[in-house]
Amino acid sequence: MYDAIIIGTGPAGATAARCTAAAGLDTLIVEKEILPRVKICGGALSEYALSNLGIRLPHSLIERECFGARIRYGISSLESETRERLSVMVSRDRLDHHLTMLAVDAGAELMEGVRVRSVHTDGDCAIVETTKGIFRSKVVIGADGVNSVCAKNVRPSFTPQEINFALEAEIPASNERIDEYILNKGEFHFGVVPREYGWVFPKDGHFSVGIATKIMGFSRPMDAYRTFIKGLGFDYVKPSGHFLPVGGIDRKTYANRILLVGDAAGFVDAFLGEGMAYAIASGNLAAETVIDACQNDDFSQGSLSSYHKRCMNSFLPNLKYSYIFSKIFYRYPDLSFRILVNNEPVLNKFIHLATGSLGYLSLMKWITTHLPYYAATFMWK
Repeated sequence: MYDAIIIGTGPAGATAARCTAAAGLDTLIVEKEILPRVKICGGALSEYALSNLGIRLPHSLIERECFGARIRYGISSLESETRERLSVMVSRDRLDHHLTMLAVDAGAELMEGVRVRSVHTDGDCAIVETTKGIFRSKVVIGADGVNSVCAKNVRPSFTPQEINFALEAEIPASNERIDEYILNKGEFHFGVVPREYGWVFPKDGHFSVGIATKIMGFSRPMDAYRTFIKGLGFDYVKPSGHFLPVGGIDRKTYANRILLVGDAAGFVDAFLGEGMAYAIASGNLAAETVIDACQNDDFSQGSLSSYHKRCMNSFLPNLKYSYIFSKIFYRYPDLSFRILVNNEPVLNKFIHLATGSLGYLSLMKWITTHLPYYAATFMWK
């Protein structure tokens, strides 16, 4: 019997596995694909995410460094740069493979190409049924994404209102063309889809181009994506789609012998769609909780509830305020977009969300004190 089984090799699962294995726990990682595998993601790894990673990311994995952002709304645009790095651009296939291999180097066992059929518990262990047999462990960490098998033991399924849908493709381009278009910034397009945004991220030899929106009340997303690409003047590449949970909603993330991390737990910024930072943070905190549980030989729901407390002390309040901010922002979209795209101080605050030095509550307080001025400026334009 294993001490811990981690399902999924995204940043949450790989981080949790590395930490539990490094602590001497007998750790098994189960991954349905063969690594490295294609993973649809914008690939912007924020400085806040890097600070949670606990290791230095090899330079070979960093395709671009970003020191600013460009915001577009209609025909208006605004750029802002900072001296401090805001994020690095990575490809998820390479990043996830690297993080998983670090877990293996730390002593974890990896099973690839194995699907998990079900997870359940009895009094003595957690039981994981897979396409390659049944495995038992003291505890399971579910890092298996928005359609988590583990989550069925913990919370109700996400409702359609709690799900965003994203379309993303890699558009080939020379690095010279990428430098010419956007050298060291991420580009965000508001107003191209309802209640969310589009993005253009510079990578090595390609752009990551995508849109994200609420799944409810939005029809014909492929047509919206084609229109977005055409407006950019890029060659069309058929995008891939994936679902994202809306973060900031109070959800249960633990049960007897089971913890949920990353997307499986719903840990995604409701406004920006940032998931990797919270995946990494929750992977660390889940590992800490499991290590403590093994030391105390207590894997009950009461014992594992300390995981929620750790998340609350670390990042859950910011996710809650990202949800509140998103609802306010999109309640008055035209006013919000115009204030953002016409006032560099607002944009400067906005982009510092990526560093972790500014949270949504602080951002909302700052905007509240300045809103009359910016609203008046907008009204007179």
